[in-house]
Amino acid sequence: MKNFKAIYLICCSLIFSSSALAIEICGNLAQGELIQAKAENSEHVFFNDKELSVLPDGSFLFALGRDAEPLQILQISTAEELHNYPLEIKTTDWDVQKINGVEPRKVTPTDLDNRKIDKEREDLARALSYHTKTPYWQNGFIMPVNKGRTSGNFGGQRIINGKKKSPHQGMDLAAPEGSPVFASADGTVTLSGGEYFYIGNVVVIDHGQNLSTIYAHLKSSTVKKGDKVKKGDIIGHIGKTGRATGPHLHWGASINGVRFHPLSLLKIGDKNFCSNL
Repeated sequence: MKNFKAIYLICCSLIFSSSALAIEICGNLAQGELIQAKAENSEHVFFNDKELSVLPDGSFLFALGRDAEPLQILQISTAEELHNYPLEIKTTDWDVQKINGVEPRKVTPTDLDNRKIDKEREDLARALSYHTKTPYWQNGFIMPVNKGRTSGNFGGQRIINGKKKSPHQGMDLAAPEGSPVFASADGTVTLSGGEYFYIGNVVVIDHGQNLSTIYAHLKSSTVKKGDKVKKGDIIGHIGKTGRATGPHLHWGASINGVRFHPLSLLKIGDKNFCSNL
């Protein structure tokens, strides 16, 4: 089936794209990565049949999910024609994270807890759905914690108190409780609240074009919804609220509903990770 799909996509590329269109791709074409791209003269861009937001200069972003299929399709339309590009996606070797000592209720929630969890998911989904057109992300990203120790990786299969749970959707950075947490880039706060069941006190920042970052398990936040923040502003302090066994920051990233490894944000603007299709 996969071989048939590959042949089909390549044929589509030949049928619908009669002339080359220069595309710059920046990032690692691998599961869990953010990709920055640019296609001059593009009018519409689709990735896996979902239309992406495109800046006037042809710049756009998309992410490859943790379990992205090895063959994906990028479509770019100009005033003259439609161009199809099959993308070969490298697989990532995800680790296994065994976490013990978690409060049993945080592993097997009660019915009342599940109602709180539903509200948490609704609030987070709403915050991640904001679509600011201003491309704040173009000013680049920094780490949100100074000298934080990585205590959990994005994508790792989590086994909590011996029970298999969903893969980790962010990166955990351990630091002393009360340490400052910084906005990793310019943007607008779309959620500042808690204490939620899983993520505790949380801040979500929209960086434009459906790109957002998440800062969870905070002891406290120093911003409110609607605030404009600059890269490096203090937005909260390290805590252990929600489902946490010790003080740390859960740093997450999402674009167009796809979670990806936040470390790939640090590559934005770095031409060492760019090539042409």
